Amino acid sequence: GTKTDGFLFTFKKIAWTPGTISAIGYDKNGKQVCATSKMTAGSPTAIRLKAITHPKGLQANGHDLALVEVEVVDAKGNRCPTALNMINFSLAGEAEWRGGIAQGPDNYILSKDLPVECGVNRVFVRSTTKAGPVTITAKAEGLKSATITLLSKPVANSNGLSTVLPASGLTSYLKRGPTPKGTSFKVLRESVKIVSATAGANADSAFASFDDNELSDWVNNGQLSTAWIEYELEKEAVVTEVALKLNNFRSRTYPLRITVDGKEAFADTTTRSLGYFTAICKPQKGKKVRIQLATLSKDQAGEIMAEVSGKKLDDGVTRDDKNAKGTLSIIEAEIYEKPKQ
Repeated sequence: GTKTDGFLFTFKKIAWTPGTISAIGYDKNGKQVCATSKMTAGSPTAIRLKAITHPKGLQANGHDLALVEVEVVDAKGNRCPTALNMINFSLAGEAEWRGGIAQGPDNYILSKDLPVECGVNRVFVRSTTKAGPVTITAKAEGLKSATITLLSKPVANSNGLSTVLPASGLTSYLKRGPTPKGTSFKVLRESVKIVSATAGANADSAFASFDDNELSDWVNNGQLSTAWIEYELEKEAVVTEVALKLNNFRSRTYPLRITVDGKEAFADTTTRSLGYFTAICKPQKGKKVRIQLATLSKDQAGEIMAEVSGKKLDDGVTRDDKNAKGTLSIIEAEIYEKPKQ
């Protein structure tokens, strides 16, 4: 496949038809290192429940939780990834309903009726202090219902206090071997503090682009000639990266030019993202970093980035002038240098 965007690879000349598609990965020597497959699902026919509990089972201590996964499946047991069915739950036995979450009224908090999203959702039940069976039933219009029963186990206590820790007796996971000596991470960059900023327009709000508050931003007046902001660093530094959270980060690309004391460090177009874009710079030494819009920005199919419900995802700070192509709006800016050796 051809890498087209981040972790997205495009495979050309593949016709859409029901069945199984497989992907196999090889290392540089041609040795297979991974494989997976996906099968297209049929029509939704039933509900499937699966419980995930403490390795010792559900503990009747009044606070242990069981996570119950609910899926809409076809006749062969394949999850239906386009299913959005409303599921109606009922609970009986020694447990308390803690519910799940989904996009909708009050996010369905504590509701016993909530939808699956992409064919799946999960809910919690919490044990009581009395051991016994816990039965959960899930129903939906047009689907075969499902029931699952858990048995909560008694927990020893002394005057209401447990005599053992919840993790007592669990087997340690040692397959990864001993902890390596020395540090387990590498510092690849260090931030350089911004002390002040000026801008082509609305300079009095330029501080909002580096105040560590993602609910505020700096924006120019929509004119290309004023679409710049310049930061003064607390010290002279060799700038190697500039991380930016730009307004409309999901739906817009910005052709930017970044200079350090007047020397060009970056000249390219940002990519749409889920938040921050990191500009990898040609290392330049200086104390003033200017970011400016080189040409008009461009909207790029922001409508595809939406929840399964069709609601458009967050795209930054809401502004009336967000469609002005000469607008440069920065929510947060961070400037980095390489760490000292």
